[in-house]
Amino acid sequence: MDLNVFIKETISLKPLCDDEVHESKRSQTIELSGLDRISPAILYTIFFYRPNQISCTTETNDYALAIERAKRALQRVLVSWFPAAGRLRTNPGTGKLEIDCNEKGVAVITAETCSKLEELGKLHEYKACYEKLVRQLPDIGNISDSPLVVVQITKFSCGGISIGFGGSHALFDGFGAFNFLASWAHMSRSGKDSKTNDDHDQLMIIPNHSREKLLSATISNAAATTTSGSSDGNNISSPKSTASSSIFEQDHIAAIQDLYGIPVQAVASDDGSWESELAKFGRIESQGLQLLTLCMNKETVETWKGFAVQSGELSKCSTFDALSAHVWKARVKALALEPNANICLQFPVDSRSRLQPPLGRNFTGNAFILASVSCSAKDLIEEPLRDTIRRIQAAKDTITDEYIKLYVKALECSSDKFFPSMRELTIVSDWLKFPFDALDFGWGKVSGASLLGTPVPEAVFLMPNLEEPGNFLVRIGIGEQHVSDFISTFTTFDYPA
Repeated sequence: MDLNVFIKETISLKPLCDDEVHESKRSQTIELSGLDRISPAILYTIFFYRPNQISCTTETNDYALAIERAKRALQRVLVSWFPAAGRLRTNPGTGKLEIDCNEKGVAVITAETCSKLEELGKLHEYKACYEKLVRQLPDIGNISDSPLVVVQITKFSCGGISIGFGGSHALFDGFGAFNFLASWAHMSRSGKDSKTNDDHDQLMIIPNHSREKLLSATISNAAATTTSGSSDGNNISSPKSTASSSIFEQDHIAAIQDLYGIPVQAVASDDGSWESELAKFGRIESQGLQLLTLCMNKETVETWKGFAVQSGELSKCSTFDALSAHVWKARVKALALEPNANICLQFPVDSRSRLQPPLGRNFTGNAFILASVSCSAKDLIEEPLRDTIRRIQAAKDTITDEYIKLYVKALECSSDKFFPSMRELTIVSDWLKFPFDALDFGWGKVSGASLLGTPVPEAVFLMPNLEEPGNFLVRIGIGEQHVSDFISTFTTFDYPA
């Protein structure tokens, strides 16, 4: 279907504060870590709110008041989340990206459509018309002119509302982005300050934007020799790491070593050409991808988890473990890779509590470290599901304080940052525990959510099914020629015993 969306207003909202203390904090420059700079692409998500949850329904005045309340709340939340109102810039001395907290503001668009939410069908299924529900920021241009955050609030004729949100991955990771949204929603809903620490509202935190703890991890002890476990169980001595070395030479990091074992189809690119890399992200046509969102019921996943532990070989199995193992198998089988091809599964692990000293749950920057599993396509397809789950759990265990520091240092010291795209690589991102329930702006909880173009072709997102509570969604970008095979393998559960 098509959506005729009429833009009513486009403005730039800045922090609302006269406090001189906050003023001094907001005039700083934030040095980014290698984790921030590796992919500064903007990830867009649409959140839908059905009209039966919205008190303003179709009353124009009530709707206008609700929108103004949300805009005012955004200005207030930007007081503590001030980097979101800043801009990226390149440090002339280092050539690296940093955030200039210059208060140029967040881009906010209000819009209306004559369409009804019910016409969209399943809200979580990506549709091309969703691209009209959030303003896409230009890929190429002066980075100092582009907002780090864009918001579009669209009213449907039925009284429903969508919030299109785009945030630079250099600004915050998924956990940080949801904390930002939850803080904004809390202010809009209740009018409370984000510093309020209600017992029932653990998300209202004072954000910490400093990357100091991660940056300090790049300081090496030249005389020290360390080891870090790779995904095949071997211990590898840490080699030299110099500012001119390639990221693919960092063979003490499993996530990098596993990629190096795959036939590289393209070279990585450095910070200086990040705009050209960014231009490839989110463009479905150029990637030849179809964006699929498939449902998985809770009962099936619970059955897999039970099978995984019943033999006694595994003591536990999470929903993420079971789902990501299944998706990896399904994708590799659908792509019909050579049996002896080296393949790799990578997934982000939150390092906030694993790094020592801990970053803290209020850390807003990128704190996810890639865990990695590598094997042959034949081994993956033929082995029981529990063995694949065991590989995933073992990879999680390698994300120690030592590994995190080596990983961050490898990104910081390398002359290249972006990994090439390859069919043999599957990346799974866990959104299962993100606080969707906290995104109530005063017009009810989220009814459904959908991602737009994926940052990298291999990306898979595991999400809760908000339209069928308790069940799960698997969002994946896959080549059009493989769609039928993937759906077939995804819905087949006859794993070897």
